[in-house]
Amino acid sequence: MRTFFAIFIICILALTGCQKEVKQYEKGKLIYEGTVNSRGDRDGSGKLYDPETGKVIFDGMFRNGLKLKGTMYDKNGRNPHPYEE
Repeated sequence: MRTFFAIFIICILALTGCQKEVKQYEKGKLIYEGTVNSRGDRDGSGKLYDPETGKVIFDGMFRNGLKLKGTMYDKNGRNPHPYEE
């Protein structure tokens, strides 16, 4: 029974892409925090930050490294507007 359970968990993780939470930096500044898939692509929920101002410029969902749906902001973190691919 234990072996079946372990195989079941491994299959579920494989199907979901084994997402994990990360923080990505560029030149010492936070540019992304959120989930990535097993290939390291942004995948799931996350936030993009402007590397100059440090403000959130996108907050939403990613799929295979691309923005899917969420809210875009200007480089100062203002003027929110919906984004949908």
